[in-house]
Amino acid sequence: MSKIAIGITGAVVAATLAVLLVVQQQTIKELRQETETLRQQVAQAAPLQEQLDHATQAAASASGSAESQKHELVRLRAEVSTLRGQSKALSEAQQEIQKLNGRLASTTENLKDQSAALQEEIQKKQSTESGQRMNACINNLRLIDSAKQQWALENKKQATDTPTMDDLLPYFGPGPNNTNAPSCPEAGVYTIGPISERPTCSISGHVLP
Repeated sequence: MSKIAIGITGAVVAATLAVLLVVQQQTIKELRQETETLRQQVAQAAPLQEQLDHATQAAASASGSAESQKHELVRLRAEVSTLRGQSKALSEAQQEIQKLNGRLASTTENLKDQSAALQEEIQKKQSTESGQRMNACINNLRLIDSAKQQWALENKKQATDTPTMDDLLPYFGPGPNNTNAPSCPEAGVYTIGPISERPTCSISGHVLP
């Protein structure tokens, strides 16, 4: 009985080991199949992972580009705002310049009118003063001519005789600077001439009528 029991036990152990071996081999086979499947899946996933990496990089680049574009947009908006302000200031400056040009033109026109009026007044004054000086000189020529006639009459002179200014001084009334000798207001030189001729002045227009 002991041998039979031992034999049965050995058979059971052998059967158990055989079953375990079969199970182990089946498990190994299944694991190998799973491993191969996983390898295939990994191989198939590699391009997808690469595409995912590229997509991630592209997204990161796009995000950076979007951020850069955002900063550029902000900068451009600031520049546009600045340019608008400068344009407005320039427009206001141009309007102010136009106003100043208008005032300048008006002032210039007024100055021209005033200058023309002043020149006309000066010319009138000069003409009046010149006329007064000419009249004064002509009156002096009359005095000289009258003194010549008196001198000739009192001294029984001939028509061809010519007196000097000293000869005529007693016949003139008192004049400026304690002298009674007449002088041209425009610094002309008198020529007494002979009795038969009228005295003359070196200034043009100063002539006895």
